[in-house]
Amino acid sequence: MNTDRKDLAINGGKPISKETILIHKPYLDEKDFKAVEETVRSTFVSGNGPACREFEKKLSEYLGVKHVFYTNSCTTALDLAFRAKDFPAGSEVIVPNFTYTSTALGALLNNLKIRLVDVDPENGNIDVLKIETAINDKTVAICPVDYTGNPAEMDEINKIAKKYNLYVVHDTAQSIGTLYKGKKTGTLADVSTFSFHGTKNLTTGEGGALVTDNDEIADRVIFMREKGTNKQSFLIDDKTRGFYEYVDIGSSFVQSNILGALGITQLEKIDWMNKERKKIAEYYKSELKGIDGIEFLKITEGAIPNWHIFGILVPPKHKYWIMDALRAEGVYSNVHYTPLHRNKFYSHLGKDEDFPESMKFFSGLLRLPIYPSLTKEERELVVMSVKKVMCALKK
Repeated sequence: MNTDRKDLAINGGKPISKETILIHKPYLDEKDFKAVEETVRSTFVSGNGPACREFEKKLSEYLGVKHVFYTNSCTTALDLAFRAKDFPAGSEVIVPNFTYTSTALGALLNNLKIRLVDVDPENGNIDVLKIETAINDKTVAICPVDYTGNPAEMDEINKIAKKYNLYVVHDTAQSIGTLYKGKKTGTLADVSTFSFHGTKNLTTGEGGALVTDNDEIADRVIFMREKGTNKQSFLIDDKTRGFYEYVDIGSSFVQSNILGALGITQLEKIDWMNKERKKIAEYYKSELKGIDGIEFLKITEGAIPNWHIFGILVPPKHKYWIMDALRAEGVYSNVHYTPLHRNKFYSHLGKDEDFPESMKFFSGLLRLPIYPSLTKEERELVVMSVKKVMCALKK
């Protein structure tokens, strides 16, 4: 190895890129700006307005689901998914160990417990072969995650859920537009939850959605997301006498009409944005293929991912040096997040040796920049930087 090479920017050499290439950037165009301005000028800027409902309608058509509820985040959508079921306190929900805290919070906010399951070390998704051993008489649900926009093995997960009569809440935060065996994510479970955070393929700044074909769940969610009121009917039907009733428990999960308008224009170009991401991913894979020390994440069989994240697996002992060296070259890279059990709040749920595959995946994972506005020149600079840095690790 020759990590002290003078030409490396981390050692004082000239960086590949003069300007920092960010790891993610939302794609916003004039249609987005105009939609937001027009909605602000309409003066209907509060939650669950006409633009929100139009966005829900269009998203329902795009996904092919009966019910879409636009929320203020994917976290609250996950909360709603469990609030709607009234599971007994202390019931358990199976959650992959490698995920963002929101996946677990949906259950925890409803007085449920989580049981962590290890993940596939080649892509970070829940290891379906380890799910059944985690099921006991308190288990009520499974909450799989589509890490990087690459779908979990939903056929196998649904078979297990059917066998044990379990509720499936599919955390599709990262996978809008992803296909699994010809079907869009959002149609593969009892409930699915999307994120429209500023880092996501389709963004409304902040926001999310709960989607389902289950009428019973939808009937509860429609009240719960509006503080337990029947305000939706008040807004749409105008059959009340100037007030609405409080009919259920709930909280404020609705999203601003301004951001609903942004959702409409973003949805119009989601397929194009995902195709642009795919082009970048294919370029990276073509240019970085065969480089010693780099492995690509495994794609689920039968899947066409939306390339929300482009990850690579590198030698664990050099991961942080590689990350720092890439940043010095002007290419932002990061490790995303850590396995849940490694965080203070979840540390009581296990140790590193209990989740060897999560640790293996985490120990080698790095993310590279990928978003539609990444220019051809920037893509080339990313590849040049990776090659320059990885070359230093050769023996």
